Amino acid sequence: MIDPPTSEADTPERKVELDQIVDYAIQLLVEEAHLVGWTRVEFLTAALDAANARLSAIEEERNLEEGQP
Repeated sequence: MIDPPTSEADTPERKVELDQIVDYAIQLLVEEAHLVGWTRVEFLTAALDAANARLSAIEEERNLEEGQP
């Protein structure tokens, strides 16, 4: 699975570490999806849509916590 971070927060090393973890996880998911019949492009497009939806939900949640519409 995903290992915990080894670098301190807000450091360039931590971003590189996370980028590598995410890239590897996405590579595995893309290849698994491709092997069962999805195209890489349609899978990655759906992954982007899902990530954007989750970001929007987080933004809405933060706004509610701060009392903003």
